[in-house]
Amino acid sequence: MQTISLNLFQDTELLSILIIGILITAGILCFFHFIHLPVKKEKSERISSLSFVRYSKNTPHFTNKDFCSLILITALYALVSFWQLGSTVFPATTWQPTSETGIQDTILELTDSTHFSSIYTIYDEGDNNSNTDTYQLGIEGTKIYGSNDLISWDELTTCETGSIYEYSIYEGNWNYKYIKISSFSKNNTLTEIAFRNADSNEAEFLPVSVYQDSGSSSKYPATLMIDEQDKMTAYPTYLDEAYFDEIYHPRNAWEIANGQSMYATVHPLLGTNLMAFSIKLFGMNPLAWRIPGAVFGVLLIPMFYLIMKRMFKNTSLCTVGSILLAADFMHLTTSRIGTLEPFSVFFILLMFYFMIRYIQTSFYDTSLRKQMKLLCACGIAMGLGIATKWTACYSAVGLALLLFAKWIQEGIVYIKANRLLKKNDDSLNDQQKEEAQHIVSIYPDRLLHSILFCFLFFIIIPVIIYWLCYLPDHVWKGDSWSIANVWKQIQYMYNYHINLKATHPYSSTWNQWLLDLRPIWYYYGTDAQALSHSISCFSNPLLTWAGLPAIIFVFIDLLRRRTQNSWIILVGYLTALCPWIIITRCVFAYHFYPTSFFAILAIVYACAYIEKCGKIGKILICIFLIAYVCLFLAFLPVTAGFGTNLSYIKSLEWFSTWYFG
Repeated sequence: MQTISLNLFQDTELLSILIIGILITAGILCFFHFIHLPVKKEKSERISSLSFVRYSKNTPHFTNKDFCSLILITALYALVSFWQLGSTVFPATTWQPTSETGIQDTILELTDSTHFSSIYTIYDEGDNNSNTDTYQLGIEGTKIYGSNDLISWDELTTCETGSIYEYSIYEGNWNYKYIKISSFSKNNTLTEIAFRNADSNEAEFLPVSVYQDSGSSSKYPATLMIDEQDKMTAYPTYLDEAYFDEIYHPRNAWEIANGQSMYATVHPLLGTNLMAFSIKLFGMNPLAWRIPGAVFGVLLIPMFYLIMKRMFKNTSLCTVGSILLAADFMHLTTSRIGTLEPFSVFFILLMFYFMIRYIQTSFYDTSLRKQMKLLCACGIAMGLGIATKWTACYSAVGLALLLFAKWIQEGIVYIKANRLLKKNDDSLNDQQKEEAQHIVSIYPDRLLHSILFCFLFFIIIPVIIYWLCYLPDHVWKGDSWSIANVWKQIQYMYNYHINLKATHPYSSTWNQWLLDLRPIWYYYGTDAQALSHSISCFSNPLLTWAGLPAIIFVFIDLLRRRTQNSWIILVGYLTALCPWIIITRCVFAYHFYPTSFFAILAIVYACAYIEKCGKIGKILICIFLIAYVCLFLAFLPVTAGFGTNLSYIKSLEWFSTWYFG
């Protein structure tokens, strides 16, 4: 199947995905053809007797078409997102030196053949709690020697720094029976070492045993470095090892899951705790640390659909937006890597959802209890977002703008109603007078209560959530959780980010994100069939190329018609994007991820106008969606890492600033 798929599509996985996708589509369509879910009728819109009062329309209830569209798009996206996500086979038991100085020799014996062409090493963190004054940092500086008589030793290699959870492979042509591993630091760890058979065409490792181990009776005997030979792979790809920021977040998650002192953390830890829970359930392996992000990536589609349903109240437009999200490159890539973005963006959208619901309520026709419930839920979502990643603070500014604009708008209504009553105009009928009096009596008290409750919802509750999220963690070596320690960690993270001077060959700037000019390249590797696996993070080009003019259109329409939807979209877009204009540290394409959701909303907003052009407008939207999905499928080998030929990867580098391996 993979060979046929490669020949047809230059992608080893696409044919299987298409076949299963067709079956899923047929099953869901058949289900909704025969099953009709009960739907409540939409309440009629209340019309005010005062010309300056506008009551928001009630949100249409979900219909069969809504459920069918949402479930189908979510299921198809989930199929791609979970396909070849990661391996469950991963070495996890780790050796570390037990001597006081860390200087320690271990001798291994090759018990069968002694001719090997490569030395494979991979390291985990080890036991941080065993050393009070240092942290395990891998095999840097460890020397590997070979001998046939245990007297004369030849140096084979000095291990380089490498990266945690990633394979280091040292090539050569060696023939030694005994292998000596010399550690020179208490920081050293080695999870597994293997020797590839040079006399076999198969990718196999030589049998090995421990010959001499000074720490054999300790907690970390040398057997730990050779006890998982069956979990080593001769041709590691992204399925078998970490890549990009997975050298940070899964490490922190493993520390939390195992009650370890944390090596370093420069982000809040709610998302990392979710990852730790998965590792606790499924063990330490690539699939386990990627599953939580993939699940949240799937959940983002119904979350986004709910927002669009609130804003546009149109099944067709919600379907368009959901397809744009499901077929976005960045959404897929970011959901399939063990980082914090899927969690933080989910909570950002959740807090916008509740704020949108709040500003759509009538200040005077909705109970205070219901309004405060919405604001409380919004504040909790905001607290969860900030406790995941500080970028949620940028979008929290957007919440404040929407909230204050709502209060100001209702304040204008109050002023007009008050003036109307003071005029004592005989032209007012009893209903109008009664409504104006209701507004004047409600507003001051309602506004005061809202302001007071917002201090609780948007300051006190988020702070409590943030502090509580550190409870399961051991961030401070030799110390325990306290409010003071959480504050100390906040200061540490702030100083780290503002003083970061790092550079990166695939960094980019905010203006490059707007037109997809600079993807960030995450990974490249080859498998046993010499097929290439590449992963890069960037938006679907049609999203950014259509999104920028769509945002301009939304801005013009806001000036012209002052619609609530255009205001929501612009606030969300600008508050997610603008902070990156003034940030001087090294930034990347994935920082555009929160902004991309509002770019999609802008495109949907524009589609609402294009749709009114009749048949031609609908045809144009369909053509755009087909091209958009085709690009998504064509670029899967460089966004999801599916196997392909290097020549195909190079053919996708449309611009000189695009590099995929």
